[in-house]
Amino acid sequence: MSYFQSTGRPVILLINDEYGTSKGGISTVNCEASQTLQGKAVVYATALRVPEQDQEAADRDGVKLITPVQAKGDTRAPSLDWLTFDFKLRYPKSTLPPHEYLESRDPKSALPPHVDVIVGHADITDTAAQNIHDEYYKDEADLMMFTHVIPEDTEYYKGGRKAMKAREKEKDMLDKVDKAKAAFSVGRRIFEHFDNKYRGGKEPQSHHIFLPKPSELFLSAKVRPGGQQKVVLSIGRVRKVEKLKGHNLVAESMRDVVKIIKNARWWVRGISEDDFEASQKILEDALNSPDLNPTLLPYGTQEEIREDILQAHLVLMPSRSEPFGLVGLEAIAAGIPVLISSQTGLAEMINDLIKEKKLNPEHRNVIVETSVNDRDRAGDAKRWADRIVDVLEYSDSEFEKAARFKRELVASRYWEESHNAFLWACGITTGAADQ
Repeated sequence: MSYFQSTGRPVILLINDEYGTSKGGISTVNCEASQTLQGKAVVYATALRVPEQDQEAADRDGVKLITPVQAKGDTRAPSLDWLTFDFKLRYPKSTLPPHEYLESRDPKSALPPHVDVIVGHADITDTAAQNIHDEYYKDEADLMMFTHVIPEDTEYYKGGRKAMKAREKEKDMLDKVDKAKAAFSVGRRIFEHFDNKYRGGKEPQSHHIFLPKPSELFLSAKVRPGGQQKVVLSIGRVRKVEKLKGHNLVAESMRDVVKIIKNARWWVRGISEDDFEASQKILEDALNSPDLNPTLLPYGTQEEIREDILQAHLVLMPSRSEPFGLVGLEAIAAGIPVLISSQTGLAEMINDLIKEKKLNPEHRNVIVETSVNDRDRAGDAKRWADRIVDVLEYSDSEFEKAARFKRELVASRYWEESHNAFLWACGITTGAADQ
């Protein structure tokens, strides 16, 4: 008799390089998956390293973390290759009976002797999840994937070989998800893209939308208007992706904004120390203003981003292509005024909720019509500048609108259906996802 049969709780193994939400994005969804499973499954998760805050998050979520085997004196930094290709050495499969493994959890680097479902994330740990599944659990575990990216859309803006290899990257993603028990695409934009791709013959057994729920870290934020300066915050690295993330567009917009809003400031969070000087030059050249210098902030944890949001008056997501847009969702959840590019999955979700009458139509105003390329760069910059000025000039009323947006978004419970579909795919058919 399997552990699932004896307890009614499946054993789920989440494959990722970290646990916790410090990096946002994929890691945030990975944590959300575990939180959806809490109390309904036995959940294990891989991690290359476990800082104290990640262990605290795992303890809170009821997740048992598995770290790589590393010999005493080996000072090399763990890498994704350890999880993807060296897992036989770094993450051996335990030979203990399931109940003994569950109770002993020693050694901490051994993977469970039995697993019912393995979950990977495309395109970061899908190869690792498939390799571990095929080597250790092929005859006993279902394989499932979360899809977070659309390479054909985003790689275009990175230029050179990356743009040329976008189709190759998607082909590899299709190979990994072929015949998997289920695939969950984060947002409708990714879902529709890959639903069409699956018509080519390589497809999972089932395909679902997964809509992230805002994290409690941002939902609990208490924002308020005020302050003499007006801080505009954008988040995301700059070098090599300034067009994709829309930083060059914001720079041109802020050049005009500061002529009207004299006390405006522009913060850019997410700059690598190695790229600081290059990023600064990119932004200053695009800004080309004698009146404003951008404030560059290093790559930050979710807690640091929350602190930025608490001090900001407006958060921007100006991407020319963004499969979903978790940063924008978290800003809305915090209750801060936002402006979001029309070329994001988040904008599509907002419009869908308005059509379903779950959100007031006034919230369409957070979406800024944005081109996918530079053909109408001047027009895009003017549209963004006009909207930024409008929000900053009427800051108090915009904070009131943002508070309504937050309340309506939470009340819509838009995430419930997709979270229950995830539970169902994991073999959990009783009880809905915790709200």
